[in-house]
Amino acid sequence: MATLRRNDPCLCGSGKKYKKCCLHKVEAKPRFDEPDQRAFNELLPRIFDHSKRFDDEIEPIYAKLTEQFEGMQKRDGEAFSQLIFHWILFNKPIASGGETILSDYTENYRKGYSEKFQEFLQEWEAMQPEFFRVTYADEKNMALENMFSGEAHTLEKTPASAYLKENDSVIGYLYPTPDGKALGNDALAIPNRIAESFCEAWDGIKKHASLDGETDQELFTRTFPDVLEVLSLLVSAQGVLNQEDELKESGKKVLALFHSELDWTRVPYTGYLKAKIHWIRFVRAKEPRIQKPETFAAALEYWTDKHVTDGTAAISQKAAAEKYGVSPSTVSSKYKELTQV
Repeated sequence: MATLRRNDPCLCGSGKKYKKCCLHKVEAKPRFDEPDQRAFNELLPRIFDHSKRFDDEIEPIYAKLTEQFEGMQKRDGEAFSQLIFHWILFNKPIASGGETILSDYTENYRKGYSEKFQEFLQEWEAMQPEFFRVTYADEKNMALENMFSGEAHTLEKTPASAYLKENDSVIGYLYPTPDGKALGNDALAIPNRIAESFCEAWDGIKKHASLDGETDQELFTRTFPDVLEVLSLLVSAQGVLNQEDELKESGKKVLALFHSELDWTRVPYTGYLKAKIHWIRFVRAKEPRIQKPETFAAALEYWTDKHVTDGTAAISQKAAAEKYGVSPSTVSSKYKELTQV
């Protein structure tokens, strides 16, 4: 692979030569003196230690959000869980006043740091999980482009990012350091086929979960646990989802009807995806006779409420039957069939 040279166009897209642009960021001397460098080295451990004050709030949230990864391979599940923990610390309002644990830490200890380090802490408070595409990579450097904003970053590779190559996709945090931003060792490399499927799923998440005036990046941060759950489903059930095109037209009609009639205020996109995976498995295993798609669509929505959502606003068999124009007894019968897989 070619190496980035000093006179090459800079990877950040500025139009300048690399030597006149981001090279100075790579070669720049550390901006911190010894006390600030020591403060940086201790920063993340101190944030983790500060988070122990909130164990009663964190533990149930973490347990609920990571149970979805239990079916993954151990290494994958641990990587996804680590990102969830960091999102809880950096981005979820848990502390008093709607503050994150990170912002609560900086509020409590900011005055004990130098003015320069206080400015540095503001960069940490602004961190969000991001979805990147690797637009360039050689042995030493790489360029990342935020998939939503298009913002580009030229970074030195670290042992944690040494494996990344051009056109890879990656999800994670860019951590401010004394030498510039660095991709954390909590970053997840996403295989291309999974990244493509996720982009399709993201359109669904945007359609049904975005708030007025919310940017894609803001939505990505707010719904990050759902993002990781979608990715985990795509990883663990990719083979099943690839069989969708092999369904008969009647099976596809059930999915299309279920998708169009589903109450998205009650069922998150992850719930729809789980139901879709279950339907494909059911059809492939049982080869049901589908004379009227509405009967199975009603049963599938009832199954979704019973097995996927928290059930706080579950649809009844009678309500599902009325919604799809079928009888309650038919919904009951088809639901029992769905539970056999």
